[in-house]
Amino acid sequence: MNPQPTPEILPRLYERDIDVLLQEELLFNSGVQNLFTRALDLYGFVRFVDCRLSVFDQSGETDVLTAIEMDGQKGVLLIENKIDASFQPRQAERYRERTQALESSHGFARCVLVAPESYVGSLNPSVSAFDASVSYEEIAAAIEQEGTSRALHRASLIKRAIERARSSYILVEAPAVTSLWERIYRIASSEFPALEMKPPSGKGSNSSWVIFKGALPPKVTIDWKIKKATVDLSFWPGASARAIEDAELTPDARTKLRNAVLRTLGSTRVLTMPVSHAPSDFSRITDEGIREALTAATLLLNFLLQREAKVTATGR
Repeated sequence: MNPQPTPEILPRLYERDIDVLLQEELLFNSGVQNLFTRALDLYGFVRFVDCRLSVFDQSGETDVLTAIEMDGQKGVLLIENKIDASFQPRQAERYRERTQALESSHGFARCVLVAPESYVGSLNPSVSAFDASVSYEEIAAAIEQEGTSRALHRASLIKRAIERARSSYILVEAPAVTSLWERIYRIASSEFPALEMKPPSGKGSNSSWVIFKGALPPKVTIDWKIKKATVDLSFWPGASARAIEDAELTPDARTKLRNAVLRTLGSTRVLTMPVSHAPSDFSRITDEGIREALTAATLLLNFLLQREAKVTATGR
């Protein structure tokens, strides 16, 4: 068993320290790379080419500037890292402006906020200026999946940063979003128990991604992205189950799965089912809309479980 670092030997990490750690993980850790490609819905093969820290131009500083290639197309990711500091005046807007300027010269550009879940889920309007967000908790979990003593130590450093910074911020709960999650849980528990949804806690205004595990194998999830109107069967790096292949999507299977499509998001293979779009205020999605998404999630769950049962019975 790999020993866990004791809290006493872990220093407090500041934003600059996290920048350095993130730089290395973005260049060499496919699990962390995958978090960003999934958050941004980048399809196809994405290669992380270069990663620079503290890049200045006339409009301000980019904490982490990452060069990528996506199916031969070059692009950049502008990453703003926040542990607990407030946004400076127009800081988020300047990220958006730099992103638009770089898109015109680089062909592809997106800006991403990296922060603890409580920060990402806050009601701060600056958060919505970014194309996507990736939480510290997700990054720590992705690093931890490598399973080495070094990886566990690095993940613990990020967790320590979250704990040390926690006194500086609190989750600003959005009652309407929390109410939505409670509605989803009530319907899932009573009508779709196989999804095994866990009781939700209070939610921030951006909490629009619901994850179901059910009886799925390790590192396989069903993800309802409410704002994107999709339900995904996702095979994360290191999944014990083989990802769905095109040959398995027979005409009958496609009909049952409502013409679901296979996609590659970074290093994750995803089977995506479209569902109806939620209102612009996603917390106002109807119970019928919730049932539609949960039905899609159940179809994906059953499809994989039946495939796995067949593999167990036949050995192929």
